[in-house]
Amino acid sequence: MQVKMMLDEVVVPLDQLELIDNLQRLGISYHFENEIKQILSVINRKYSKIDQDSKINDLYATALEFRLLRQHGFNVSEAKIFDRFKNEKGEFKSSLCDDAKGLLQLYESSFLSIEGETTLEMATEFTSCMI
Repeated sequence: MQVKMMLDEVVVPLDQLELIDNLQRLGISYHFENEIKQILSVINRKYSKIDQDSKINDLYATALEFRLLRQHGFNVSEAKIFDRFKNEKGEFKSSLCDDAKGLLQLYESSFLSIEGETTLEMATEFTSCMI
C-alpha cells in the first residue's frame, strides 16, 4: 500500500524513473505493473513531443529513461536519444567519463539494442572500456 502511494505521490519524472528502477531491482515491480505502465506512458508521450535538443544533457536520466521505456515495450529511437552525447566525429564525448552513474546506465541500456542500432553498439564498446 505504501509503495502504491509513493507511485502516486512522486511527480518529478526522474524520481518516478528511479522509483520504478528500484522496484525492478528489488524484484517487486510485477505487483505494480499497471501503475508503472501508466507512469511510463505519460513520460513517453511528454518527452516524445519535446525537441530532443531542448532536453537537459543528463546522461544518467536519459539512459535510465531509455532503458525503462525499452524494457516496458515502448518504441524509443536510440539515435535520437543518445546522439547529443556524441562529438563531431560521431564518438561518445570523453567528458562522459566523469559521470559514473550515467556510464553505468548507458552500459545497461546498451544491452537493449536491436540489430543494426550502431549507437548502442558504440555505447557498449565505450562503456565497457570506461567502467
